[in-house]
Amino acid sequence: MSPVKGGLDCALRAALITADATDKVLLDLIRAPRDAITKADGSPLTRADLAVEDTVYRELSRHTPGAAVFGEESSRRESLRALLTGEVDGWIVDPIDHTRHFIRGDPEFGTLLAYVREGRPVVAVISAPSLGIRGWAQLDGGTYINGALVHVSNRSELERSEVAFAGFAEWTASKPNRNLQAVLERSCYPHGTRGGFLQHLRVAQGLVDVAIEPWGEAWDLLPGALIVTEAGGRASALDGGRSGVASDGGFVVSNGIVHDKVLALLSGDMDYGR
Repeated sequence: MSPVKGGLDCALRAALITADATDKVLLDLIRAPRDAITKADGSPLTRADLAVEDTVYRELSRHTPGAAVFGEESSRRESLRALLTGEVDGWIVDPIDHTRHFIRGDPEFGTLLAYVREGRPVVAVISAPSLGIRGWAQLDGGTYINGALVHVSNRSELERSEVAFAGFAEWTASKPNRNLQAVLERSCYPHGTRGGFLQHLRVAQGLVDVAIEPWGEAWDLLPGALIVTEAGGRASALDGGRSGVASDGGFVVSNGIVHDKVLALLSGDMDYGR
């Protein structure tokens, strides 16, 4: 597939225009019946997911003709591998992150977009229309949330850091070799969250110092990874590998300063930093 003509500025402009269109679809459909079917992985799927993804394909095809688009609901994970390994460049899309919240009428849902070049996100947009929040980033261009340039926190000690974590049973069931408790015991203010894009934005804004999740696919993680790193932070899988690619799965985003300590504690190195 062809790269985006006009470079990253054009890609970002296309992503923002696309987010305008998906916001409208979501705000219209949240007032409609929100019946869902259950996908093979146990997650819900609504007609809104499909409508938003169709809108994304239409808008990105119009504004970035020839660029590949990989949507969560219509792309096979096997084909996504070519994007993540750098064999092709293209868009990765989560039409509705937190579909369960959307079904319940909870405003904490959004659309996630990223343009991936040589296996890494270089443009990203996260748009949560019911919350009135939109974040975007471009490689070497910084991170903006609702038009304001943002930056991660400068806390250098985990013991003084706020750590947001998602999941509980998932850590013992699927990540028994990851010591979440050690991280939480070292931080000054650990608290549970739903995880996802909102915590990525909060880390980018410096409102939270670390966010940790035990799950996530590439379309959930890559937009937030760029938004955090362009705000001066760091993003990785739980084993320190690349977000959305490493076999360990899971996700850590942070201000970058405390990142290595978090990874070491997760791996069981209880003496790190003492």
